[in-house]
Amino acid sequence: MSYQLTIYDALPGSDKDHASLPNARSDAKKQAIQRYLNSGKTEPTICVNKYSPGRRSTQYYRLSYLWRGKKKHIHLRGGSTISELANYRALQLQALIDRGAELAEVLAMATNFNGGLSDRPKLDDH
Repeated sequence: MSYQLTIYDALPGSDKDHASLPNARSDAKKQAIQRYLNSGKTEPTICVNKYSPGRRSTQYYRLSYLWRGKKKHIHLRGGSTISELANYRALQLQALIDRGAELAEVLAMATNFNGGLSDRPKLDDH
C-alpha cells in the first residue's frame, strides 16, 4: 500500500491538530462572507399586480418592476380583472416570472400582449 508523505510527517514533534484553524476564526470568516453576499444588489423585482386607477372600483392588471432603482409599471391590456383575456395574460406573465425568466423576456411578453406598444426602457441602455 502506498503512503504519501506530508509536511507534518517531516517535522519532528508536529501535530496535525494544531495546523487547522480554530472554529471561531472560520465562523467569523463565514459571517463576513455572508455579510458581503447580503450587501450585494438583488435581481430586478418583477410582479403582476392589480390596481385601481383614480378612485374607481374597477381593478386592472399591471406589470411592476424595478429599473435602475425606480419602480416602473406597464398596464396590461385586455380589460379589467373580470375579463378572461386579462386573467389569461396575467397568468402567463406570472408563470414566466415564476420560471425565473430574465426581465427582458418578461417585458417582451408584456409588450407583445399590448400590441407592441410600451413605454418600457431599452435594457441595453446604460
